[in-house]
Amino acid sequence: MRIVHTSDWHAGRIWKSRTRLPELRTVLGNLATFIERERIDLVLMSGDVFDGTSPAAEAERAVSEFFMRLGRAKVPSVVVAGNHDSPARLEAWGLLAEFVGVRTLGLPKRRTDGGLIELTAKNGERACIAAVPFAPVGRLVEALTLAHDETAARQLYADAMQRIFAHLAEGFRADAVNLAVGHSHVSGAKPTGSERVVTLGDDWAATPQSLPSTAQYVALGHIHLPQRVQAAGPHTEYAGSPMQLDFGEVGQVKSFALVEVTPGKPPRVERVPYEGGVELGDWTGTLPELEASVDRLSAFGFLRVRVSLAAPIPELNRRVRQLLPNVVVVDAVLPELEPDRPEPVAASTAPADRFRAFHQRRHQREPEHAAIALFNELYALAETD
Repeated sequence: MRIVHTSDWHAGRIWKSRTRLPELRTVLGNLATFIERERIDLVLMSGDVFDGTSPAAEAERAVSEFFMRLGRAKVPSVVVAGNHDSPARLEAWGLLAEFVGVRTLGLPKRRTDGGLIELTAKNGERACIAAVPFAPVGRLVEALTLAHDETAARQLYADAMQRIFAHLAEGFRADAVNLAVGHSHVSGAKPTGSERVVTLGDDWAATPQSLPSTAQYVALGHIHLPQRVQAAGPHTEYAGSPMQLDFGEVGQVKSFALVEVTPGKPPRVERVPYEGGVELGDWTGTLPELEASVDRLSAFGFLRVRVSLAAPIPELNRRVRQLLPNVVVVDAVLPELEPDRPEPVAASTAPADRFRAFHQRRHQREPEHAAIALFNELYALAETD
């Protein structure tokens, strides 16, 4: 059985006032082409399909178009909700998506209530999939315990995740390909910083030992850096996000997992780079160096620029964006001033003169006339209160 494991699409993401949906459409289109060309038998999507619980219609359409292509190719898929998804909305959408072979799960369920998904893959082989969507802390840990003993609550959360996976894995079959798919932070995984941090960190995490050892492959979502969870064995992978979602992911090669597995045998796992995502750039230098690097920097999809300055430059943001329209963040890097001891100020010194002295020390220049006028206005207001 040939399986594609993908995750963390974040469809509908608006980042730095820019939509990433056209980029995602290209990535998903290329992924669908790969699935068709390579005769994939099953697709696992391990959560964060959307970037929010109420995605825009355009984001839902992009996702639906991808799964419709899979349906036409007779490739079944399993989708679990991530922490960005609405569980109820995902399951409601899944009722229609079942017509094109998509099985969805919004919240963790018992084995007999749909938590263990059994299906026939495109090649005719049977697959048993222990599906564990994102499990909010409040659903797994009693409120009183959470309020009074956070250490115990964290342990209860990890224990509950272990029991959920173990319960589902009891339904695995010797004549089937046995898989697990989940959306959770597993302790020891390396985050990128762009993940929502509500449960990120080893304190609120499943342990590698909680993942079912009887699963031939464990497909995880939530961490955006593609990686193998070494402590859980060679069969456990975070697919990662298909695009560089923030500047913490600059330089990352985004890839999905291609898994080849037969019943009772260890899997063969290969990483395949996504195609169609833009590259984020992070550049630091002087303004003349920036002007000399325009051609090279224009190749980035989105760019953060840090300009080293001897003193502040008016309208720096506008000047940089005129040079490079792909810039989404402009930071001025000013020399750190030596911490000096302010000269004693006589009690009779006027407040405006004190402000001038402070501004001179901090910025190495006199304040603008408008700044002094504003200070006087605010000081007068404070005096009347």
